[in-house]
Amino acid sequence: EGSLWRGRLRQTRWRGAELGELQLGLSPLPLLAGRQQLWLRGPHLHLALQGGRMRGIDKAQGVLPLPSPPGLALRASLEDARMRFDADGCRDAGGRVRIEATLPGDALPPLLLSGTPACDGRSGRIALLPEASGGPLVLEATLSIEADGRYALQTLARSDDPAIRSALLAAGFQDAGGGLSRADAGHIAD
Repeated sequence: EGSLWRGRLRQTRWRGAELGELQLGLSPLPLLAGRQQLWLRGPHLHLALQGGRMRGIDKAQGVLPLPSPPGLALRASLEDARMRFDADGCRDAGGRVRIEATLPGDALPPLLLSGTPACDGRSGRIALLPEASGGPLVLEATLSIEADGRYALQTLARSDDPAIRSALLAAGFQDAGGGLSRADAGHIAD
């Protein structure tokens, strides 16, 4: 409801993750330079989506629930996170991303991974490393994003606990050197 300049989205979802009610609007000044900038604000999140010659995410701040595989809850905490692309690929990236992964029940405390968005050639990349060492499960992940929105997520898990290893194998992980790995790919807009 509302206008293109100041509107509201109700019951917003992204790939199954509930974002709730968001305010949105098109910023008029970037239009003069041939760019589109749509800002989104929710109770716990605000960010700018850019289109045109420079496209991507800018000024992302707050908590974003993420699409999650069954049996796992994921959310990202963003601190001035940005990843912007132009015709030549990744142009600008930075800020901080922290991912919290929660397994059902009380079997394990939430797993915390963090990293800094960076440009890696034409791609954007976030290497997510564990914030704490030790524990029954160690996760690492690398997310690569292309200018057209394609992504590849490579996750490596290490655990000596047979129950955790079985749960990971059931969730699509496969035996690999150094632990169990899982590769996911897709398009952000899907």
